[in-house]
Amino acid sequence: MSEPANRLAPDAPHGLGGAELDRKSPLQFRLNGRTIHGFAGDTVLSAALANGIQIAGRHGDDALALDEEFAPLVSSGKGAALPMERTPALAGLNLVTIGTRRDPIASGGLLGSLRHKLLGPARTLNHRFGDTPLGSPPWHNATVDELIEADFAIVGAGVAGLSAAAAASAAGKRAVLIERNQSFGGTIRYFGAVDAEASPDTVIERLIASLEGKGQVTPLTRAEAFAISGTMLKVHQVVVEAGRPVSRVIAVNARHVILATGALERLPLFPGNRTPGIVGALTAFQRAERFGVWSGRRALFTTPNSFAYRLALHAADAGIEVQRIVDSRLSTTSRFVDFAKATGITLASALAPSHAEPLERNKPGLRVGFAVAIDEISQDSTAIETDQLVAAGAWQPEIFLWLRAGGPAAWDAANGWLGPRGTLAAVALAGSAAGYHTTAAALSSGKAAVLRFLGKDAPPVVDNIIEEAFETADARNPVAPFRPAARGATYLDRGQSLITRRAAAASKHGVSGLATRAVQLGLGDIAAAVDIGAMAARDAGSVAAERCALSGEVSDTGWRVPNRPASEEEVPTPPAYLTGRFGDKPQIWALTAADARSFEAGCLIFENSGQHDPLQAIGITYAPHRPGANGGIALMGKVPEATETELYVRDAGTAVAARLVERLKLRS
Repeated sequence: MSEPANRLAPDAPHGLGGAELDRKSPLQFRLNGRTIHGFAGDTVLSAALANGIQIAGRHGDDALALDEEFAPLVSSGKGAALPMERTPALAGLNLVTIGTRRDPIASGGLLGSLRHKLLGPARTLNHRFGDTPLGSPPWHNATVDELIEADFAIVGAGVAGLSAAAAASAAGKRAVLIERNQSFGGTIRYFGAVDAEASPDTVIERLIASLEGKGQVTPLTRAEAFAISGTMLKVHQVVVEAGRPVSRVIAVNARHVILATGALERLPLFPGNRTPGIVGALTAFQRAERFGVWSGRRALFTTPNSFAYRLALHAADAGIEVQRIVDSRLSTTSRFVDFAKATGITLASALAPSHAEPLERNKPGLRVGFAVAIDEISQDSTAIETDQLVAAGAWQPEIFLWLRAGGPAAWDAANGWLGPRGTLAAVALAGSAAGYHTTAAALSSGKAAVLRFLGKDAPPVVDNIIEEAFETADARNPVAPFRPAARGATYLDRGQSLITRRAAAASKHGVSGLATRAVQLGLGDIAAAVDIGAMAARDAGSVAAERCALSGEVSDTGWRVPNRPASEEEVPTPPAYLTGRFGDKPQIWALTAADARSFEAGCLIFENSGQHDPLQAIGITYAPHRPGANGGIALMGKVPEATETELYVRDAGTAVAARLVERLKLRS
């Protein structure tokens, strides 16, 4: 089988040839009627990307890049829906993508195959986005297939998670290690070693070897923890049974939970920032390192930090023409910058992307413009044509599960991200998710979290960042000034919310108001909203707590420890981010739950039990009830004529019957 054009050579230097592939075991399967060539070790997504499929579909007039954070689900037509990025590519599969098609007849089956032969390889999965809100994956509300009991549930198998698992094992405790990818190690290979540190491969090998201690560590790979209630996690896993991928839902009931979920690379903000051919720097590295996937043979790099220089150097060694590295910082000191200069790569500073657009509507390649990043952009530079723009962004700790566990968060102005705050009794953060920057801190924080839960002394976690004289600090996420006439939308995040800067600017209530039409906001949406002034920094934590996780949860008994209740004389004021969410004249009501539970803030209220779309919500709980009463205090946009009418509150993924009992008024 000939190598697809978008693969690097198997012996590409720096391990960019696809460490997870078995090139001696080629395979093929069908996707929407098209034959996809791949290798053992590929995922459905990596094989599709290697075969030149770059477009998930269109949102209005904008083509959206197929990405690890934005890919439709697939199905064989006989089994459950599966995520492309976690489903292994297997010989003989016949898959179709799930969702609204722009041209369903010509997108798959016999006509799709004929179209492919006559017109050449299709670059698109041909979906249409934006007509209806994207729903939660079906497994969010699926029944549990297996229950696992453990002392520790550890989410993320990067160095922090592996360190925590090793410490739990050494203490003779049972641990479940949950990892989205099919291999361990996380992102350490992207960042490399500093000074006298051991190489990333050495660190990972030592950690994996140390898991064989007195305890028992159960690994769950291709598994995503998507919900948490107390210390019970709900996990979706893709496994292979009888030669076919199968969806499983596992409940992990642990005494302690450690979230070592790492950090997300944010999407730089400029018109056309989700054009096919644009990829994040970390994602570009992982595609190449895991699967040998690299789109095209020319690449531009843009970055607010020094790590993208390292990737550019490695890509150049692997045969990619690095046309330019563009840094949004004015003057950069870094060993990577020095290495790039020594190799003759063209460098530019104090510039950021001003726009990107496809070269031709249905052909690969894009045109990228740059302009001054220090002050307001006044004039663009001459646009550069390329095959791929590797667009590094700022970092955002992945605290989705922390928020779902009830952990507080607030805007961290020093780092320019939404960071965790405070502590929880049985849930801890480690590594980048906790806001640490270095490998040494990630390693020690994972171990320290376990020791503290076991009541043992833990040494302090030291996060020694390289001095700025040797390594220039990261800049903020690149943001091009708002241009109403710009071609191509500026999206706030790579995920499924599809919120654009134009929509945020036009919305009376900013991003928190726009969230009513989305299943959930991404953490990147929140951070971007603060950056562009569509959300006050002081509101970021509160909005994230309500809007970043609206999907199904672990079912439980319904009992909650009540929050500090409001007194009978004082009715708490609704938070500012709910202004306008339920109309101009909402009412405040006390409501009670049929099963006597106390509702946490952020539970949406519906008129019938089958509703779950946030657009259909008629109210939301925002505070606990007065002492001795169950239910909560709600902000209502629509009140039934008969107040005894049964309503339904979505709490922990369950529709809980409730009734309005008393209208309340704020004290003047």
